[in-house]
Amino acid sequence: MENLPLIELAELNENIVIRDSFQDVFSIADIDGSKVMDSSDTRGHTTPIRLDALLMVLVLEGSSEISLDYVPYQMNANSFVIIMPTHTIQLNRISADFKGKLLIVSKFFLDECNPAKRSPSMANYMQLKKNPCTVFDPEETAMVDDYVELLRNKIKNRAHFFQKEVMQNAFVGFLLEIANILMGKKDGMLVPALSRKEELFEQFLQLLFEHCKEQHVVTFYAEKLFITPQYLSLILKELTGKSANKWIDDALIVEAKILLKAPQATVQQVADTLHFSDQSTFGKFFKKHMGISPMEYRKS
Repeated sequence: MENLPLIELAELNENIVIRDSFQDVFSIADIDGSKVMDSSDTRGHTTPIRLDALLMVLVLEGSSEISLDYVPYQMNANSFVIIMPTHTIQLNRISADFKGKLLIVSKFFLDECNPAKRSPSMANYMQLKKNPCTVFDPEETAMVDDYVELLRNKIKNRAHFFQKEVMQNAFVGFLLEIANILMGKKDGMLVPALSRKEELFEQFLQLLFEHCKEQHVVTFYAEKLFITPQYLSLILKELTGKSANKWIDDALIVEAKILLKAPQATVQQVADTLHFSDQSTFGKFFKKHMGISPMEYRKS
């Protein structure tokens, strides 16, 4: 049960019809807003998921809104979005005229592209985390789009004796081009230095990610951060507009929705995994926040 919320790349690939994939560890897909709308009963609003993969989205036309770790981001034409592995992702809205390219890269493939196994700079990581969505110039969008198609051609060239190595080198080149563009826009990006309140917020999010299934009270998180529950709620309200209790409830709902979509998990198992005292208590909590019961949500 503990591994259910983390969706493997191969499982995601099964749900993407129009794609080109290299050994199920590197995929490129075309996103068509009209097809997403046709397949959704909630006009683009989808179940939150967490992937063990790096996602990159290049927006060519239209617009959409996604949430990363509960924070909403608007994507318009020429937007480029980098989504780190294990982030919680939810599609909130997508226009019918949306067109874009999606790259899905497994952590295994990323590691293989980095033979020295060097860890990325924390400053660079924080800069990407605080700036997941960048707006390119039209010329930059065209160049990146061309590079994506180059990668797609490498995927299709299965007769090449060194396809894996060619794929790795091409992807490293692609990352260098992206890094070059981002470096040129550094002045317009948020600096990675965090205020004390932002540091506490980041630490709270990490704790919430690790413990939300079993720890449902503000006191636990405040004690871990060596601050009072009242101060923690004040910080979160100031930075995000949501109280600590609201953050915990929202995280629990996200985990519940992910688990309920797993066909092998019963509602009782979901309640147990999320450390509710019994199925009835979980059902009341879920219905209070979602307006429907867990079973009704599962059937929807």
